Order: sequence, then structure tokens, then C-alpha cells
Amino acid sequence: MTLTKIPDGVWSFLAGVVLTLSASLSNANPATVVYVANAENYTAPQVRYTGRPWVISQSGYLEGTGKGHRLLGMPAPGAGDFVATFDLGLPRERRESSIVIDSVSEIVMRGETGAWDLRGRFFRSGEKPIPVKAPPFKPGMEFTVSVERVAGRVRVVVADKEIYSGACSTAALSSIGLDPGTGVVRLNTFTASGNMPQGANRLFDNTFGMQLRHKPTSARDVFAPVIVREAPTNECSLVARYDGTMEIYFVRKPASDSISVISSRDGGLTWSEPRIAFPIPGKAYYAVKAVEDRNHDLHAVFHIFGQGDGGYNGRLYEVYHIVRKFGHDDWSAPQKIVPGYVGSIRGLTALKSGRLLLGVGKAIPERQKAPASGPDFGWHDTMVYYSDDGGLTWHCSPDALRLELKKKFPTRYGAVEPVMIERLDGGVWMLVRDRGGLLWESHSADGTRWAALQPTHFISSDSPAELLRLRDGRMILLLNACQNWGDRVSYAAGGREVLHAAISSDDGKTWSGFREVLNETNLVGGGDRGTAYPSAAETPDGKVAVVSGQGHGKHAIFLFDPDWLEETVAKDDLASGPVGWTQYGDEHIRVTALQQESRALAIPLKASGQCGASWNFPMAADGELALRILVPAGTTSLKLSLNDHFTRIDDREAANHAVYTWTVPVDEVSNSDWEEIELSWRNADKGTSLSAKLTGYPPVVLGANRNAVFGVNYLRVEFTSNTNVGEVLIADVAAKKLAGSERD
Repeated sequence: MTLTKIPDGVWSFLAGVVLTLSASLSNANPATVVYVANAENYTAPQVRYTGRPWVISQSGYLEGTGKGHRLLGMPAPGAGDFVATFDLGLPRERRESSIVIDSVSEIVMRGETGAWDLRGRFFRSGEKPIPVKAPPFKPGMEFTVSVERVAGRVRVVVADKEIYSGACSTAALSSIGLDPGTGVVRLNTFTASGNMPQGANRLFDNTFGMQLRHKPTSARDVFAPVIVREAPTNECSLVARYDGTMEIYFVRKPASDSISVISSRDGGLTWSEPRIAFPIPGKAYYAVKAVEDRNHDLHAVFHIFGQGDGGYNGRLYEVYHIVRKFGHDDWSAPQKIVPGYVGSIRGLTALKSGRLLLGVGKAIPERQKAPASGPDFGWHDTMVYYSDDGGLTWHCSPDALRLELKKKFPTRYGAVEPVMIERLDGGVWMLVRDRGGLLWESHSADGTRWAALQPTHFISSDSPAELLRLRDGRMILLLNACQNWGDRVSYAAGGREVLHAAISSDDGKTWSGFREVLNETNLVGGGDRGTAYPSAAETPDGKVAVVSGQGHGKHAIFLFDPDWLEETVAKDDLASGPVGWTQYGDEHIRVTALQQESRALAIPLKASGQCGASWNFPMAADGELALRILVPAGTTSLKLSLNDHFTRIDDREAANHAVYTWTVPVDEVSNSDWEEIELSWRNADKGTSLSAKLTGYPPVVLGANRNAVFGVNYLRVEFTSNTNVGEVLIADVAAKKLAGSERD
């Protein structure tokens, strides 16, 4: 069955329709649009309804009922080739529901009989429908339907069986979607690719952020993060091989019947075309994880979809292991090692002792519903499996790691998506995803027994982390340190607009950096999206290569130098554009030229909504920041915040939750003159005060809203206006992290 990316846990709720389109078609520039995904996360669908809107059922499906209440994707594919694959559930007996193609054409489905009809001019059926025979399915059972148009012919495939092939219309489609008819349709994810109409977005098309940084000619020249190319798909796994080759493993889409690989031999700057690494015994989800052990054997784990007891709502995602021995070309036969339902796989680790560890979030069937009383631990526990014979046999740790859900949210994942790293003393450290705003941790002496989960100080949205050990002993942490205070049930419980990287030189005791290494693109849309699910490896040149991101136009391969995270000074001359700035929740940021070859960031005024931008700098508990600002007439409020995590500009509560927020007196700065501002802080992690100085005025001492976690690493500028004319200009922004000898 072909599946489109859904985050950990969502598949257990969903029996829907998945529509994906192959990049291997003859269209010159195939594009993909995600119409519907993650219904239970309140992602806004990119659809229109011809009747009442579809609703989210108690089980999490986007559910449509009633004839004529169509859900139609916007926009529909244009002229040319496309392939569509639907993963469909029809829960009612003796009813008809339809896949709508081009408004007046449809595939009429009768699940329990298999007596289907193709109707309308798309299929050139004339006045009479074309009867076809599909495999019968019990009500509620999931099945796949693939519709492929190539050079004026259409194939319809149901459950891997071709039921029709014939001529079809080659024109652009006026619509594509679903009509519940006399039955009910349950929809999980709906995407479309192929020749999409104008307005289909380009890759990495932000007007701000690190996407603007140019790719160098040599990987050795990489310092600050730079995107080298789009990644193949979601949830790839990056491996550094013994001979210096970099490899990225991923589930081949849309077939989902094999694992593919691309490779790089120049430090991750350029990559090969994909090839199939090995077939798999069934249909996969996205998740795959690969690792090389001390003997240079290559291990991989992946999901296989199934249905039955012991999973979640009758759905199984069981984990299989496969190995390719050093010096051999062939992989072993896949072996099932974790039965039941497992969320996204992040935690496959090879220890120096030779032991393999696999950490997973495993569904507990009896906890699929919230308890009537008492603590709620969600429907996953984190479990660790280990092997001491190269993956031939696996054992499960007796310790089930749980997280009590303290906050209300539409999803109840529990303890999921663990990542692990070996400490320098041989112990193992684990980080676990949670929706409560922080990562959680556990420790083990050797991977067999694990301490109960405890909260860390790492700010995180509802997203997994990544840990990487460098050859020089330093440790890299990747995480989504994003929060959305204005919408507590926002996507991913805080957002995935930005991916951050931190570095530790003392085995995780202290951390530096927390700098942006990947930005979400402007293609927000529906479905899983953003910068999450990183996989990292060190290149032969000592750079860090990362593959991360979710959704078409969002997943990327990028490089950075770990020393960039150790920097203590950041200055922005805007020579490369607003590379260091982000503007999610506002728009039209630009760089404008000033006198004497200097530049300023220009943020336009608007009479409605909140305006602004954010600038990321190295995390500092003690530091100084300076900037120049020109505030035009019509500006009604201006706030400068220093914060320890990312927030969107349209988050109206963000300033209240920042470490420091200074409400700048607009009457004193709103004129035609540039103002110089100096901000200084000491011991922000202890909640001490901020000194804010405006040219010509005595310093203002501001108390902290709260203690910073490690320090502050964001300047947030937000303002409102009563006019649509004019721009706030910002120039000469610089931040400095102070060492002990520089403190007052």
C-alpha cells in the first residue's frame, strides 16, 4: 500500500485516501501539492467542499458522508501524465462512493462486491458506464486504488491487481477528489503531483533564511549551513561509511515496496541518482534507519504495514531488520524483530562493544483510548531492543519508558521516537519526543536496563531530536526549538518552522550554538511539513551532513561546519540578503541599500496584523547586542524581545513568554532619524535583568519574564501600524557572547 508521510502515531487513527504522484512520469517538471493530511492535528486542508465540510471523526479520520458533499483538491492536475494512489476505507455495506475525476467522471466503488463502474468522458465511456471487477473488501477494510495516466491511456489498479486499461482524456482536470455518495469515505491524506497549474510552488523559495545562501564549489568551503539539494523524501537515514562514502537510505515512493539509496563521494556536496538497495516483504511507511557497526557491516530497520490484533485500531507497523555484511553485495533476508504497531523509527545505534540498540515507540493496544480516571500515559511506551550477535537475535529491555500526558491536545502519542548516543564512558543517553514543550531523557549503563524518563532543559515542539558523535569527541544535537504560545494546539504542538543545532565539547554537560540550520519554506499548505526528522553524519572533511524536512519542497540535504556552532560573535551586514532572519507569520521582508555601501533590513508596515522578523545568534547566558533602527510615522507599537527559542511573528503571546521584552517608547523613536540601541544581559539563565539603552536616554533596566534555559539566542522585532505605507529599517545588527573575563 502506498502511504504518504504521516507523523508517528497518526496512522493508527487513519484509514483514508492517499493520493501521490510519481516523479518518474513524463512531465518535465512534476510538482506535488498536499491537499489534506494529519486531520487530527487540525491542519487546514487545501480543498473546497461542494456541500457541508467533512469532519474529524472520533478515530481521527477526515470523514465525509452524504451524496454530493464532495471534497475536491485545489488545484487539480493539469494536462499531461500523472499517477494517483488512493488508500481507502469504506465503512458501510451495500453503499456506493466515488473517486471524482474531472467533475463529471468518476470511479464508482462498491467495496464488498467488487462490482465497480467507470463513468464519464475522462474514461471515454459514452452513455453507459464501463463495468470492472475489483477484489471484494469487507466494510472498513483498507485497500489501495491506483490511477495512472500516461500518454492518453489510463490504468486502474486495485490491491496490486490491474482492473482496467484504456484510452482517456489528456486535458487538464477541472477537479479531483472524493464523493461519499450513499456511503461514507474516511480520508487521511490527499496529495497530487504531475503537471500542476501555475501557482505550484518552487523548492526552497523563501525570501529569507539560509535557503538564500549559495552552494560552494567544494564541500571543504562549507562553514555556515547551506542546502546542497532536495532530499528524496521524508524520514531518510544518512550513514557515513568506512571508506568516506556518504549514503542516504529511504523508502521508494510511491511503490513503497523497497528501500532505495543515493550516495556521495565528495563530502556530501553532490549525490548520485537513486538505485534500489533491497526489496522489502510488503508495503513500507516512510521510516527507515541505517547504521554501520564496528565491523563495517551495514544494518537497516524499516516498517511493514499490516492489519490485525496487537497494534493500534487494527493497524500494524512492524519493524524488520536486515544486514549487509562487509565485503558482500547481498543483504540478508529481512527478519521481523518488533511486532505490533511502532511509530517512526529514529533510534538505531551501534555501540563500540558491538551491541546493536533499537529504541522505538511501541503502541500499547489497551491504552488506545484515554482512561476514564487516573494518569494518561498515551498509547505509546518507549522500548529498547538489543542484539549482541549482529542482529541475528534480539532481546527486549524489561523497562517500558512512559510519559504522563499533562496537557490537553488532540493527539495522545505518549513516549515516542527515541534517539540514543553512546557516552564517552560507555553509557547510553536517550532523548524522547513529547508534546509538552521539552525533550525527555533516560540513561543506561549498557542498553539493557533504563532509568525512568526525566524532563531535560531542551525546548522542543512535538518533534524528534537527533544526536551525532564527531570524530574529535564533540557531540551535535539537532532539534526543533519552536513554540507557538498563541495557539497551544498548533501543528506539532509548537511548530517545525526551524531546525536548530547545538554542540557540546564535554559529552553533553554544557551546550553552545542553538543556531538555525534549516528553515521551513513558504509552502505551508496541509499535511506534515517543516524541518523535522533530521538524520546526521560527519563527512570525511569534518563537516556535518544532515537530511531532514517533511513534504515536497521542504525536505533537504544540507551541510555545515561544526565550528560554526562554536562562534561567539555574529554580525549581519545583509550582503547575502536576509540569510540570518526569519519572518513566518509576516511577509515581504527585503534588504535595501543605504549610503556608503551599507544595507538595512526593511519590514513593511501594515494596518492590520502584527509585523516583524526574528534574528538568530549564538546562544549566550551573558552577552551584548547592538542594532540601528529607523521607525517611521504610523508605527503604533514596537517591542524588542530576547528569547531562547523560535516563535512566529503572528504569535501575539510570544513577547509575553520571551525571556526579556522591551516595549520601546514609539513616540521617542518614531521619526526620520536612525536610533542606536544597545542591549546587555548577564546570567540570563538565572533570570537576571536586561539593560536596554536608546541613544540620548539613560539605560532602562528590565526584569526577566522567566529564567532562560541556556541563555538567549533570538532577537525578535515586532510592531503594529495604522498605515500600509512605510517600512521599519534595521541595520548593523551584532551580538557577542561574553566569556567569564568579559563579564561585569
